[in-house]
Amino acid sequence: MKATATVETKKAHRYMKAMINHFGRKTNAAYEADSGYVEFGFGRCDIEAQDESLSFRLNSTGEEGLNSLKWMVDKHISRFSQNEIGALTWQS
Repeated sequence: MKATATVETKKAHRYMKAMINHFGRKTNAAYEADSGYVEFGFGRCDIEAQDESLSFRLNSTGEEGLNSLKWMVDKHISRFSQNEIGALTWQS
């Protein structure tokens, strides 16, 4: 199962790095200049940062895993952006 979301922000690179560094302490995660990923036991989150937007692509084998990924990304992007970014609008 897959889902995507994109949000406008001028701090996309900062938020991408913060999230990947945070999760990288606990699981497999890495990033380069404009993109990165986090692998969870229930799925994977790919993140792409552009000048004024941040995009997320989620992949999971089941609905429960996909919902867990959505929750995890929503919770952490809100936290790292200090609520500049709220819950994302996910597209299947």
